[in-house]
Amino acid sequence: MEFQYRCIDAMGRSINGDITAEGVAEAKSLLKGKGFTVLELRPKAKDAGIPLLKRFSIKRVKDDEIYSLFRELSILLRSGIKIDRAMEVLIGSTANPHLRAALSEILSDVKAGRPISEAFSRTGLFSLLAITMIRAGEGVGDIRSAFENIADYQRFQIQFKGEIKNALAYPTFLISASLLTILVIFKFIIPRFFSIFGQNEATLPLMAKLLYSIANFLSLSNMYLLLTALLVVALMAKVLNMRRIVSGLFTNLTYIPLVGRLILYLELSRFSYSMYSMLNSGIEFIKALDLSTGVIMDRRIRASIEPTILQIREGRGIADVFSTVSVLPDMVHNMIRIGEESGNLKEIFFEIHKVFDEKFKNTTKRILSLVEPIVITITGIIVGFIVISLILTVMSAGNIKL
Repeated sequence: MEFQYRCIDAMGRSINGDITAEGVAEAKSLLKGKGFTVLELRPKAKDAGIPLLKRFSIKRVKDDEIYSLFRELSILLRSGIKIDRAMEVLIGSTANPHLRAALSEILSDVKAGRPISEAFSRTGLFSLLAITMIRAGEGVGDIRSAFENIADYQRFQIQFKGEIKNALAYPTFLISASLLTILVIFKFIIPRFFSIFGQNEATLPLMAKLLYSIANFLSLSNMYLLLTALLVVALMAKVLNMRRIVSGLFTNLTYIPLVGRLILYLELSRFSYSMYSMLNSGIEFIKALDLSTGVIMDRRIRASIEPTILQIREGRGIADVFSTVSVLPDMVHNMIRIGEESGNLKEIFFEIHKVFDEKFKNTTKRILSLVEPIVITITGIIVGFIVISLILTVMSAGNIKL
């Protein structure tokens, strides 16, 4: 049999993969022989051999559809409807054919006697965090609260992404408008201006030669090549591990002073809310920490927090362990210490999330307040350079051989 596992190695790093063994006991024995601490081990789904087909189906299910699914499931179960009947109701009201097919698959598995968490996992549509929350809800006999917690976390993710998109809307428009203006100048105005002086480029002033060369470079053929290259890069990013690419980009951006602080606030806000959601669902702290660490996209921040899993498992105090993480502000382990002493870590992580969420929003506003004058200044310098070059060319027209 083939099994999917999630383990922690001797360095505290999270390891995912597949292993072949005769049974669960043998699989655990093989993993322990490699020095791994087993966090999760389950049989590999039979349809896991065709991930590429499901990958494009998953992309066609939006975050807000996932949110609506779990919110409606929690409402139906709260009304006293059983899980199989709730699935039937949602299948009839779901417009997205990919999501409807996944729900039909879940319903068939549930009727066949499979655990609800396994039925959701087999579709490949839902995140590991969601599956773990469902499994925890099954363990305590409160699947409705699990669906409600997943919906709350999904709503947080949607709102968070919406805030980032709204924050980037104006800078994106401003930069795009500036680039379009400069492109029009180089593509249409400058070539017509230099056509007056004929084809003798050698006699042009130095600044005029530079403008003329840039205008020639921005030909239609070169533009098509550039667009084709961008399209190829986008397709490669889609086929390859997009999360790894974004993670590498985040890691490089953290070295920019103000941007690095913004990314730190973003990652810690998401991490803290994930911890709150996991603990609120009844998941044990070690498991919640492992899953929430996987949410962090920046490799440097994730690598700093991952070793805490093994240290806490060895019996060290949670606050003491977090105090050794260099990327975390002192406020974090101080608040965790309070939560550890009061036995209320769940609410403490929610408060930490609110603190970093507020810091993220304030830092974003500060950066955006700098973007407008910077873009306008750079655009003004470029346009000024063009105007001065054209004026010098006109002034030296007598020396240019036509």
